[in-house]
Amino acid sequence: MADTLPILFSGFKKIFANYDIQVTNKVIGKEVIGDWGGPERLGISDSEKFFAELETEVLDKLNTVKLNQGVFELLSQIKQNGGKIGVVTASRKRWVKGSLRKNGLRELVDVFLGKEDVEYVKPDPEGVLKALEIMRGKPEEAIMIGDNEKDIMAGRRAGVDTGIYFPSRYEEYYVRDKQLCLGANYVIQDFGEMEKFL
Repeated sequence: MADTLPILFSGFKKIFANYDIQVTNKVIGKEVIGDWGGPERLGISDSEKFFAELETEVLDKLNTVKLNQGVFELLSQIKQNGGKIGVVTASRKRWVKGSLRKNGLRELVDVFLGKEDVEYVKPDPEGVLKALEIMRGKPEEAIMIGDNEKDIMAGRRAGVDTGIYFPSRYEEYYVRDKQLCLGANYVIQDFGEMEKFL
């Protein structure tokens, strides 16, 4: 929902560099984003320390990040039409809740689940299914929107339609062909495009 990728990718590169590990955006996008075991596969021996350092680097920036274009309008319309909204993140909730508040989304969100609320993060469907259960939603009436493979896999495994958010600027972080071949039901560059799918 928010423009977090530049903050996270820059933070990951900086902390990896502190350990003399050089990584590209594409490696971070494939191996690390949304995967708490990713740093260990890239040579980090103490992942708890690594993520503590990352949090120190990015938390203030994440709490002031701006929404992607069209997000607030889309979510407001969903609520006005009687829909429900769940935020399911593989991040710790404190990495996200400041931005939700700052951007006026906290009042629009019915369910907010983070890493600490589930046993298994995305691509496992646990978070999506738990959010649906809390909201008393039906998979066939839900849609999961995300910006990476783990989001789409979690949605598909939960039995809901999926949408991949992939504006052209994301080609800096993810391989375009791979993102567009994930099997998402919808591909959007602007959240305003979702109006015709809902």
